[in-house]
Amino acid sequence: MELKWKDLKSKKKLIFVLIISVCIQITIFVIIQLSNWISQKPIDEPWFTFLTQTIEPYSDYKVWYQTFARQTLYEDWLPYMDILRINVPDAEWYHFWFIENKELFLNFIYPPFFFYILILPSFISIELVFLPLLLTNVLLPIVIYKFLSNNFTQKVAEWGFIATAVNPLYIFYSGGLALNTSLMTFFFVLSLYFISTNRFSLSIIFLAITILIKQIIIFFIPPIMIYIILKSFTDKEKASFYLYVKKFIIYFGILITILFLGSLPWILITPSNYLISILTPGIQAPTFLPPFHFPYPHYNSPIFWYDFLYSLKAPYLVFWFFGFLNFTYIGIINLEIVVICMLIYWFNKNILNWVKFLDIIMYTTFLSYLFFPRGLYKYYFTFYVSLIVLWISFHFNNKISNHNSKGTNWILLMVLISIIFMLIPRIYYLILIWGVFFYIIKKNSKLTNEMFKKASNHMDIIIL
Repeated sequence: MELKWKDLKSKKKLIFVLIISVCIQITIFVIIQLSNWISQKPIDEPWFTFLTQTIEPYSDYKVWYQTFARQTLYEDWLPYMDILRINVPDAEWYHFWFIENKELFLNFIYPPFFFYILILPSFISIELVFLPLLLTNVLLPIVIYKFLSNNFTQKVAEWGFIATAVNPLYIFYSGGLALNTSLMTFFFVLSLYFISTNRFSLSIIFLAITILIKQIIIFFIPPIMIYIILKSFTDKEKASFYLYVKKFIIYFGILITILFLGSLPWILITPSNYLISILTPGIQAPTFLPPFHFPYPHYNSPIFWYDFLYSLKAPYLVFWFFGFLNFTYIGIINLEIVVICMLIYWFNKNILNWVKFLDIIMYTTFLSYLFFPRGLYKYYFTFYVSLIVLWISFHFNNKISNHNSKGTNWILLMVLISIIFMLIPRIYYLILIWGVFFYIIKKNSKLTNEMFKKASNHMDIIIL
């Protein structure tokens, strides 16, 4: 009875935390939508400069999401076939795009499932387009809780729930600004959850859904596919090259089939427009052919990790050297090769497990973003929150379970880093991301060495 009362009490605590988090998200959302305070600020005003050069509170919800929902329902607009006409009250916001009569003409750049999910509530009212974004954001801590409760104690699961729900990036960008990362993050975490429970077909299905929501997830296909194929056999001694190929054909076939079906009818009626729309890296990306261009980033354009060189007045050749991996796509290509080799190496060394795979996901997340040829916005990094929560939980679960102060300190550290991240000028913030990445590398290297020692000691015992 005492145990049940404690469980009930802890559930009440989690519900209270989630309610507070959601209330803050809705409050921020309502204030922004009613006041329209972002676009009303003149460009030369200090407060406007502070917002756009640090926090990056973009109006994608109103400018993009509501616009394509409205034009679909009332103006016979169709994605991938028609040009999206966006009303621009302040033309200076989009001075580098073609504008006529204060209208911005752009191709639709989102995958189809993102379009379908946001269109559904708009049949009731255009003002309800935010509902799927808010709903998936609310459900994310619950999924994290379920994820961790399957592997660890109640205390670790509660920690993961709270660490996600109170994170400023999660609250502000995904909730308050209603940006698109909540949908992507929710379905990607579900895909990881099914991988951790060895339900590989379901994980592939949710991976495909995630790609049909946000195309940047395409970079996770190689490591996820290789891990699933390698772990499809409980006894690798009985597995042959033929069986591995067979598994690859099955799982890759599921992925391609869902991507194709999810791309209908656009992939058939307008294949070139559809593929160009969802695969284009963006007009701000450095050109692939020389001479390479490195323009100073306008406040409404994406940032590259090497843009801090502007403050150092670095010459062109320095930009070329540091940006080479981005503008040639070689960084992304090398990343995919390296993570596949690491998975195969760990598999052959008998240390490839779910935790090591999570490490690979972390490496892929950090480096695919940092080397992304299109560049980045701050709100992209809400995707990191749940993955870092999972990484901490799977690597330091004993400390979280046995030391209350350790768990609290981790949450406070994540909140502090998130706030610092939001307040660092946009031209410098990716340096912090490199710092977090190298910290994770250092911790993972130490844990990997310990695993090798244990494996070696185990083999010595067998030999003796």
